[in-house]
Amino acid sequence: SEKFAYESACDLVPDFRSRNGIYARLREEFPELPNPQSMFDIEYFTDDPRPFFRFAKEIWPGQYQPSLAHHFISELERQDKLLRNYTQNIDSLEHLCPITRLIQCHGSFSSATCRVCHHSVKSDEIKEEILQQKIPHCPKCPTDRPDAILKPDIVFFGEQLPDDFHKAISLDKTQCDLLIVMGSSLKVKPVSLVSELLSSDIPQILINRERLPHKTFDIELLGNCDVIINEICSRLSKIDPVFGQIKNVQEKFLKEIPYENFLPTQEPERKKQKLSTDNDDQQQQQPSSESELLTTETSSSPKQIFSSLKNSSVFNDESSYVYCPPRRYIFPGAEIDFSSDDDEEDDDDNDDDDDDNSSYETDDEEELPRKNVE
Repeated sequence: SEKFAYESACDLVPDFRSRNGIYARLREEFPELPNPQSMFDIEYFTDDPRPFFRFAKEIWPGQYQPSLAHHFISELERQDKLLRNYTQNIDSLEHLCPITRLIQCHGSFSSATCRVCHHSVKSDEIKEEILQQKIPHCPKCPTDRPDAILKPDIVFFGEQLPDDFHKAISLDKTQCDLLIVMGSSLKVKPVSLVSELLSSDIPQILINRERLPHKTFDIELLGNCDVIINEICSRLSKIDPVFGQIKNVQEKFLKEIPYENFLPTQEPERKKQKLSTDNDDQQQQQPSSESELLTTETSSSPKQIFSSLKNSSVFNDESSYVYCPPRRYIFPGAEIDFSSDDDEEDDDDNDDDDDDNSSYETDDEEELPRKNVE
């Protein structure tokens, strides 16, 4: 069975949005930025490349190691169970595993191209300037051309995705038998549309810190990606011991906590007594309706269960998870949106604007394809 793996960001290094993350510091150092994401907007970069090159060294490859999730995908490929790994990451950690059936949807730092003459260089040629927070200029262009900048070949907002992405998708969408979405908000088009290109009978699994209300999955595994992958590998190792030998795997089984433990119970309502009359005698002898017979009932919505979970210790207990029927599993590290209903639909997902546009676009609050995030 071949797997169509889509992997975006796992849990390893500092992220963009944390309190002291890149975006927070961008606001302080470049208050003129319309928003922090403008750091990766191609139009803003053309006007002012300083914000990007000020922080480019923090996302430069080579500073981090592949996570357990990377090694798991690599093992799937080794066993010929991986059809393709589509990654939004730009850190190239997949190459260290290695993963070869790879599409880097948003490019990488492996090369850089001049914005004027399109001269291309390897990343090693601009590495020192990047690490020194300098703007690298093209060696082929005149020195009096300030716009002759060597831009790393990562896809900015407003740029086209690489051709190999579109070619691979057109082939893979008819061949895969399972889609795994890992560590992504699935808001950036056109990558976010991958799940919609597949036949409805192809199962889809989400492994993510948070739910994606605008998407529907057959199974949702919510929490720290590596915690979830470790549980999967531990279970698979009983069938195939090699999964227990994957780098960073700790063979242990998490304890399943019954979701009933978090169900809020309702006290039965007591009906007010009224004096019997002759006219009521006949009615009183009639069987009670079904609703009257069910005077005591335990009811809850997913929102109520999640609210109870939020206040429990399970989110800090790395030895257990909660199964919420019929398709959701809550692991340590989950970030649940308690304000949304279980069946919430995102109206924006039904909009037809830009669906056929292959440029890199995003909804509000979405960041660049990230490095592994905490």
